[in-house]
Amino acid sequence: MLNQIVIVMKTKSLFSTLLFAVAGTAVMFNACSKDDERITETDITLAQDEVYIDALYNEVDNLAENAVRTIDLNDYRSAMMKSTDETPCVVITVDRPDDLMFPKIITIDYGEGCSVIFRDDTITYRGQIIITVTERFMIQGAQRIVTFNDFYINGAKIEGIRTITNLGLNDEGHHETAVRLENGKITFADGSWISRDTEILREWIRKEDWIEDTIYITGSSYGTNALGEQYVREISEPVMMIHCYEYHYRWVRVAGTVTVTNSQRGVFTIDFGDGTCEGALTMNKFGERHNLRFRYRDRRI
Repeated sequence: MLNQIVIVMKTKSLFSTLLFAVAGTAVMFNACSKDDERITETDITLAQDEVYIDALYNEVDNLAENAVRTIDLNDYRSAMMKSTDETPCVVITVDRPDDLMFPKIITIDYGEGCSVIFRDDTITYRGQIIITVTERFMIQGAQRIVTFNDFYINGAKIEGIRTITNLGLNDEGHHETAVRLENGKITFADGSWISRDTEILREWIRKEDWIEDTIYITGSSYGTNALGEQYVREISEPVMMIHCYEYHYRWVRVAGTVTVTNSQRGVFTIDFGDGTCEGALTMNKFGERHNLRFRYRDRRI
């Protein structure tokens, strides 16, 4: 645990250094651009990318959580799930299913493609998500380590190592998890890509009915956008997630604010909404606001 804490502290120091460097460049850029302080089409595109990348990794978390829950209820025996056309296109397997010892390795295999539809949005998964489970997740210190094998969502290739660690209960009795994304990368069909490394903390407020649970997220990310520009992303107001019926009761971001500092284009914020499942997103730059329409589909398609 001590080594893990040291790593987190070093990462936060790196976030601070990057934020200072990127912000310094952004200030210099803005100082030279006072005559053109309006939201551009490029700003809007980058904001859409930011929301999309966030949603892709959040969807990975949803898929991993659902698979682990299914396997856990099956006493870690292999399982099959169905897509919207009611054919068994998802195969979930687990190594050593008859062995009670951990770790376990769970593989979610979507083969050549498996689709779901909600809110007039079709999501097609392809390839494999691989989850290493170190212990049943409600045990403090348990981890889920998620990696990918040629995994795509709607043609966007997803890479990286996503580690989710159970930190136990905080002083208020709420469950906390640390989420780290290392070497995250999304590659689009046109060859462009976005990188991301993340350190966030999730506070999970549980209710008697799991549908009413709430998660609050704080933390930071950094990386390179599709134009090759560095960015730092800070959650400036905790991001709230709830289960939304419209999204098949997935965890969905419905409130909170993130601040994105771009090395070349300055600072903009994204507001995730009013706490409902309406999906209202707004970007703000130079005091000007622009509504963003979110879909689980790359803007390049």
